[in-house]
Amino acid sequence: MGYICPVCGYDELEKQTYDEKGNESFEICVCCAFEFGVDCMLYTFETYRTEWLSNGAKWLLHATRRSGNWSADEQLKNIEKIKTMYIPYNRPPKP
Repeated sequence: MGYICPVCGYDELEKQTYDEKGNESFEICVCCAFEFGVDCMLYTFETYRTEWLSNGAKWLLHATRRSGNWSADEQLKNIEKIKTMYIPYNRPPKP
């Protein structure tokens, strides 16, 4: 298990999305294709997630990594495990 994507809950990111100083990883999630450091300037995690879900929650990159019993609903539950360090530096954490 790697780092968790704060958009779709994919839990095998290779890098921490944002470090403690707010520096972006610029990694692209293989599931939802959110690029940390680029897409966060255009979308909130919630807005991007809503769009991804409304488009069928399709794997946008490397769909072969998806297991046969993959469930978007189950994967999204991983987001609850994320620490506040995953919130982009330009967006204050919610109280």
